[in-house]
Amino acid sequence: MDSRAAQASQRRSRFTRRLWLTLAGINLTWLCSCSLLGLNGHLTKMEQYGSVTIQVTPPPKESAPTYALAWTTLDDGEMETVGYHRLRADGLAYFSLRTNFTYSVGAFTDENGTGRFEDGEPGGCVTNVHPSALNDPAARRKIRHFALTRDHHLPPNLVIDIVDTNNPLGTTVQIAVGDVAQLDDPQFASETGSRGLWRPFDFMCQNVPGIYYTEPYDPKRVPVVFVYGIGGSPQDWSYVMQHFDRTRYQLWFFHYPSGMRLAREAWSLAACLDILKERDGFAQCDVVAHSMGGLVSNEAIQEAVAREGTNFIAKFVSISTPWGGHEAASLGVRYLDKPVPSWKDVAPESDFLKSLYTNPVPSGTAHDLIYGEIPISAGVPGEDDGVVTVKSELDPRICKHATMVNHLPYGHVEILNQPQTTRLVLDFLDQPADGTR
Repeated sequence: MDSRAAQASQRRSRFTRRLWLTLAGINLTWLCSCSLLGLNGHLTKMEQYGSVTIQVTPPPKESAPTYALAWTTLDDGEMETVGYHRLRADGLAYFSLRTNFTYSVGAFTDENGTGRFEDGEPGGCVTNVHPSALNDPAARRKIRHFALTRDHHLPPNLVIDIVDTNNPLGTTVQIAVGDVAQLDDPQFASETGSRGLWRPFDFMCQNVPGIYYTEPYDPKRVPVVFVYGIGGSPQDWSYVMQHFDRTRYQLWFFHYPSGMRLAREAWSLAACLDILKERDGFAQCDVVAHSMGGLVSNEAIQEAVAREGTNFIAKFVSISTPWGGHEAASLGVRYLDKPVPSWKDVAPESDFLKSLYTNPVPSGTAHDLIYGEIPISAGVPGEDDGVVTVKSELDPRICKHATMVNHLPYGHVEILNQPQTTRLVLDFLDQPADGTR
């Protein structure tokens, strides 16, 4: 057998093994009824609940607590309070509410310290709020803004008691927007990545998603946001962060449930960047993403730039991203009645991927596409990185818009723990941002 025939045979063998492992994984999921029922239960909850975000002005005062709360009117005409937030300093509050109810979402300053809203206290609300389901790919959460005033047009003599929660109707959700944290925090462990994939609803209730700072904001250093991939966690970036140039860059990371629809998580990332830019006033931000995180980040960059009206994201680095999708996701969508929602977006030629091909990174954002592959033997390139095919990593519809394309001979996970990877990223970020592509 000549060398080329041997190489072809090796490639076919590897493809066969990968295909059988994929099919075996799906069969195992079918056999593990408890896991499958757990996933189905979470997807049912995602159909039943939607998210609502509010931001009030002026910012809350320290002299008296300001609370946000949601309420609905039941069939018997009784007003039922869902839950409350002690408002953050930025005036933001978040709720997870049932999709089959109509809500009012408001806030008030408890000037007399009674723990309830009473006539005469500053307040405000938005009415007729209909939450969109968490698994709705077309849903784009918007921030509902309103002011706290004494002339709020709420019914005279209205009293609203605060309750901690009312789970059948909804609950409050915690979101990180520039909170300072360290990677060794238990909520960022690898186990949370698995939970974010297979139990995304639990992830949202038990963790605090959003953008975290690894140290207080420093206006003298450029922010770099790290975004992990499917089933990943912030700790995936431990090696890179340990070897990064912290004299020039400040390191942030995005924590999110990777089982959710990608457009929703991209919106969340963009919204956090928008809020942080307004709050901290940075002129430039760079994004570094791994695997599926590259898909989320590409969409988020588009959204963030559109929100801002100017492009403040100068550099984007994607590492081992399945730009052409992944066939295993297609198999999951095909054979499971309720597949992991993000699989629908990672399946080749999904609507989400097609939107990325139509809307690449905006002009002014330089994109360094880094791809990996495992060589078959010395000098013989492989066809994948052990998880994603090189064909998908190098989808021409994305490559043609990339500023640079760099190759590294490493597997899908090990590529993040290599000095060459960190060096490539830093070399690219250190280049002048001249707006060329």
